[in-house]
Amino acid sequence: MRALRSIAAGVLFLQVAYVVVAGVLLAVFLEDTSEIDHTDPPAAGAAFSLLAEVAVIGALFACALLLAAPGKFTRVPRWLARILFGVVVLVECATIVAALLNIGMQSFGPDEFLNVLMILLSGAAACVSVAEVFRGGSGPRGRRGPSSGSGRPAAGAE
Repeated sequence: MRALRSIAAGVLFLQVAYVVVAGVLLAVFLEDTSEIDHTDPPAAGAAFSLLAEVAVIGALFACALLLAAPGKFTRVPRWLARILFGVVVLVECATIVAALLNIGMQSFGPDEFLNVLMILLSGAAACVSVAEVFRGGSGPRGRRGPSSGSGRPAAGAE
């Protein structure tokens, strides 16, 4: 499981790096013609879209850190880690669906190899994230003290 966690962390780091580098390159080298094409002020949906993208990238990066160094982040609340890993599962499943649709719509060529590779790597990241979401009480973040988690002492702990 340790090797899969390392692979999943690497996949998540690569995805974050890809989005950040592609965004910077597009912003630097692509000519902005939006002022010529659209004279209306930007809609609120554009700001929401940017905010959602930043939140997803932040969740991917946080989960990559949680997977890469699990002992260093023991103070992260379990509920927050589960939410972050749930977001990663949704993102990876969307990536897999997009790659499958891409395979179905294109003729055979080198893109199929990249899509299959993307499906395998995203599948590994999704499986590890699902395992983290449903992981029980074992592990550094899942341990509880003598209480049962409800704030009341467990039976027999008195």
